[in-house]
Amino acid sequence: MRNLAWIWFAGFAAWVVDGLISLHYRSMQHAQLAFLVAMVFLAAGFFYRRQQR
Repeated sequence: MRNLAWIWFAGFAAWVVDGLISLHYRSMQHAQLAFLVAMVFLAAGFFYRRQQR
């Protein structure tokens, strides 16, 4: 179970894509929530990567 921080970054990318799709369909509340969750995934990825070192 080495170097699994990429999973958090993949989740970040998925939520960003979801947010962009929501913006395209003008669902502002869903887009805002998706970008907020994406930031949580990004922070978790950096935190998890730091823990491994």
